[in-house]
Amino acid sequence: MMQWNEIIGHQDQVRQLRALVAADRIPHALLLVGPAGIGKSLVARLVAVGALCDGEDSPCGCCRACMMFGRGANPDFTFVKPDGRTIKIDQIRALQHFAALMPAVSQRRVCIIEDAEAMTVQAANSLLKLLEEPPAALIFILVAGTSQPLLPTVLSRCRKIQFQPLSVATLAEALATKEYAPEIAQVAARLGGGRMGTALNLLAPDGFAARGWAIELLDSVLGGERASVWDKALQLDSLESKAVMEVLEFLIYLFRDIVIFAGRHSHQLLYNIDLASELARWAEKCSEDQGIKAVGMIKNSVRAIGGNANARLTLEALLINLKDLIEKGD
Repeated sequence: MMQWNEIIGHQDQVRQLRALVAADRIPHALLLVGPAGIGKSLVARLVAVGALCDGEDSPCGCCRACMMFGRGANPDFTFVKPDGRTIKIDQIRALQHFAALMPAVSQRRVCIIEDAEAMTVQAANSLLKLLEEPPAALIFILVAGTSQPLLPTVLSRCRKIQFQPLSVATLAEALATKEYAPEIAQVAARLGGGRMGTALNLLAPDGFAARGWAIELLDSVLGGERASVWDKALQLDSLESKAVMEVLEFLIYLFRDIVIFAGRHSHQLLYNIDLASELARWAEKCSEDQGIKAVGMIKNSVRAIGGNANARLTLEALLINLKDLIEKGD
């Protein structure tokens, strides 16, 4: 079972939560907020098992509660996550049944609600009733990427703890200890935006596949025939919207790095540090001003696809506009 000292970064947040667990003063509702992939869910599970643990150093990993938690069989713990895109009222109603039961193994019960911002209004109002009159010995741990969609009345009943992305240096060092090559660890740390989960996904087999797509797009825009741009748009159309968005995100990073090269800014600011020679070649065909405009165009397309615009038409328009920008300057 993972222990507190194995958490990478987030020292202040871990110190605060660990002290609450040790003193048996965990509030009835916690809200852990921060970008996806930075370790909030892992911390939430440590708080949960620490609250259920009967040992002296929570979590001890040895007591009955800890061992059952590790097997996913502790009856005093429940986990709620979105069913599809949202957390529905029926899920919170099931939680109300859990809340009415007495602890079976530990002295308290714990519920983690993952992606809490995905609750429907009806589900949030149903949860609010539990938070207004919290059952004895029940702890709620809400985990969210942002607190903005949550009802103010829900927020007011939670103790909020904010998490931030790790520094590139901290994340790269942590990845290096996992026996990844230093250079690729640096690239993953930079492209991962300080998010351990995102960086590990990049380091998985085919983790850089989306960047490969983005590089092919960039080559087509900067040097290929106009027909090749159409071919790339057709190929991308075969991907799911989420994958297309990922490719466009990498394309933003590539153009941003071209801006750094073209403007002769510090290479310490680069994301794709392993592509230095390619970036220098691309920067000969794309000025700093063109690169900045290209980033803006891509971001607009990302927003459009996120707003349910037709992905293929949006991509075709984007690639044509990028091609015109490079060839004509507008």
